Amino acid sequence: MSFAHIFADIFVVFGVIFVLSLLGYLIPQLVIRILKPLDLKKRYGGGFAFITGGNSGMGEQFAKKVAKMGFNIIILAEDEDRLNKVAKEINDVNPQCRVIIINADLSGDPEKVTEQVIAKLQNVDISIMFFNAGYGVVELAANPSENTLRQFRTNIVTHQYLFQALYPKLASRIIDHKQQGAIRRGGVLFTASLAGFIYPPGSHVYGATKEYLGHLGECLATEAEYYGIDVVSLYPGFVNTRFLGRLTTVQMPWWLEKINQNPDAPVKLALTGLGRIT
Repeated sequence: MSFAHIFADIFVVFGVIFVLSLLGYLIPQLVIRILKPLDLKKRYGGGFAFITGGNSGMGEQFAKKVAKMGFNIIILAEDEDRLNKVAKEINDVNPQCRVIIINADLSGDPEKVTEQVIAKLQNVDISIMFFNAGYGVVELAANPSENTLRQFRTNIVTHQYLFQALYPKLASRIIDHKQQGAIRRGGVLFTASLAGFIYPPGSHVYGATKEYLGHLGECLATEAEYYGIDVVSLYPGFVNTRFLGRLTTVQMPWWLEKINQNPDAPVKLALTGLGRIT
């Protein structure tokens, strides 16, 4: 392949990244200015929101925003100090909010993580689930490391274990329509990524794993409707979070840095869509 062809391919990839990132920046700004989230507490009759990766970035914003709506919160992530810090900040937002923290490594043994979660959440009424945590690493397929497998376990395997353990309880959740005024059993949100639609070198595993989560939500939606469960798959572009900061092997182009989203925007978009779209 000639140098010209290689340059052309790189130009196309970065062009697609730019366009999708720009749209990912502009569309949320437009939607959240026109629409407001539904009253999800009334819609689902209260309960707990379960959030993976809830100690930073988008997960932290999900936790704080649904706490403000009146939900109790469960945050699953690593780093006990940061979990406690976020829990305190959630209580600053809503002093009546009950916060359960679960300190676990989603890139580790998925069975152990799931057992830990189940043991901690006995008899806890979960009405919303945010499968949000992500692990990103840029590595060429010809030179992989253990980080690639950790990424796969975090983004797919552990989330699938957790989904399989928790979703049946949501599908059989009993709500008192007359007393609580609820009209749906609950909601599920999967945080995917625009990386599932573009293919820059070194992102093959990340893009594929996030695409799995997105398609899981899309395929689940019709079935979930039968049980009165709202489902949304979110495909954010580049978001300015601790996750992005950990990609130390990549130098972010200046023009992408300019349109990096604050976590607040895609989170508002997702919550606005919950109950309205899939």
